[in-house]
Amino acid sequence: MNKIILTTLLSVFTAYLGFSQDIITKKSSEDIQAKVTEITTTEIKYKKFDNQSGPNFIILKSDV
Repeated sequence: MNKIILTTLLSVFTAYLGFSQDIITKKSSEDIQAKVTEITTTEIKYKKFDNQSGPNFIILKSDV
């Protein structure tokens, strides 16, 4: 019984992590719902959360 409960909880938790999103807040107070794909020393590369198969966008860290 305990194994079933543990397996169910782990499955739910793993599925929850798969749908995570990031919120990028620009200095102009604009929020961007995104999935961050890469962070470099000067840039943040992301995809828009509602179109994750779409193009990559790049924003400068100084603008965030």
